[in-house]
Amino acid sequence: MAHLAALRRAGCKAGEAGKLHGASCTPSPTQQQAVGVAAAKPARGLHTHAARVREITTASRVIKCVSYSRTATNFTRVESFDRILVRAPNWLGDVVMATPLLRVVRETWPRAHIGVVCSPGGAAVLDGLPFFDEVIPFRKNDLHRGVRGMARLARELRKGRFDLAICCPNSFSSALALRWAAIPRRVGWSYGGRGFLLTDRLVPAMKGHRRIARPMPEYYLDLARHLGCEILDDATELGVTASGDEEAARFLTERGVVPGTPLVGLNVGASFGPSKLWHAKGFADVATRLRATRGMRPIVLCGPGEEALGREIEDAVRDAGCAGVVRTSDVKLSIAGLKSLVKRLTLLVTTDTGPRHFALAYDVPCVCVMGSTDPRMTDQPRTRSEVVRLAPILDCMPCHEKVCPLKHHKCLEDLGSQPVLAACDRVLALPPTKRAGPQTLAKP
Repeated sequence: MAHLAALRRAGCKAGEAGKLHGASCTPSPTQQQAVGVAAAKPARGLHTHAARVREITTASRVIKCVSYSRTATNFTRVESFDRILVRAPNWLGDVVMATPLLRVVRETWPRAHIGVVCSPGGAAVLDGLPFFDEVIPFRKNDLHRGVRGMARLARELRKGRFDLAICCPNSFSSALALRWAAIPRRVGWSYGGRGFLLTDRLVPAMKGHRRIARPMPEYYLDLARHLGCEILDDATELGVTASGDEEAARFLTERGVVPGTPLVGLNVGASFGPSKLWHAKGFADVATRLRATRGMRPIVLCGPGEEALGREIEDAVRDAGCAGVVRTSDVKLSIAGLKSLVKRLTLLVTTDTGPRHFALAYDVPCVCVMGSTDPRMTDQPRTRSEVVRLAPILDCMPCHEKVCPLKHHKCLEDLGSQPVLAACDRVLALPPTKRAGPQTLAKP
């Protein structure tokens, strides 16, 4: 870790001359060759890599900077690439929000071999989409942990002989692995002193120590815009698998759910932290009202490690007099099964977590209760969805902390069920807005 910190400090100093807010850096062919030559030499160790920092930075910081706007989608000639690597985000919801980027990469380079680096969970989320040719698993907690793990991942990537890498995460380690993999063109956002590891550095507009909020699908699509891609559609999408459909159908049949029964999903967990959790009474009130007025049978959704929370909500719904609650706390659904289950829902009421983005991708009406996070980061306006927040907004919102730093959690504890129910009525009244499934984008 000391080596990583030293590299990060070196990057901060080296990157000062190259920073430009609101601009992206596009190298000329000569400059690309200079950077590519430096990158093509395999790094044999951290000390060897650190010794070449000056060489890489010298080539990068003289790159001509070209500004662009959100609407200027084709401001430069699109280069040809044969083998493209996309380093996907880590959080499952962010993986869904990166699907427009994967789609436009396939549309722009239909003949290229496209690989995706992502966690095993992220691979399950993307399963069923036609936008890539291979998945390279990233096992952060064991095989690819620490500096040695990053070096192991870089060796695996180097075998792929990729000529372009698009890096979605903002972490230092994700850019470091791509640099060590000797990929000649590396596009990503410049954060935390990692800019010297990238050949194409994009610097977002900042306010204090945080970047100015904008939707994550757009944030990832900016990486494609920088490469000259034309953005025709920014909607997220997901596929399903036969095994997932079978698992969901079996789960519902075993619990006595007749096909065609309207289902309201109550997604109660949040792996990010307890700052995103809503209280049991709120979920119970929503379930009881929707059961009485719309005949919707409630199904409580919880993930691994959230079984106790799931049982608490399930018991609260039952104690509120809502019959027929479908429990998931006693079974482990796979991500494929969860995707297929969410796609069958009539409505999803959820915290700000992964299954929310499943619903948006499948065009399932969705209401999200939100307190500690900024809705502008995940906004997708052309969907049947609504975010409900406490009104008036508290001074501490959004804090983006995993645990409420003020210890009161008022942003969600004080949020009642009535505004959530009103939002449910509004999203259920909206007509379908998106295609039913993923596009078929086979190689020519």
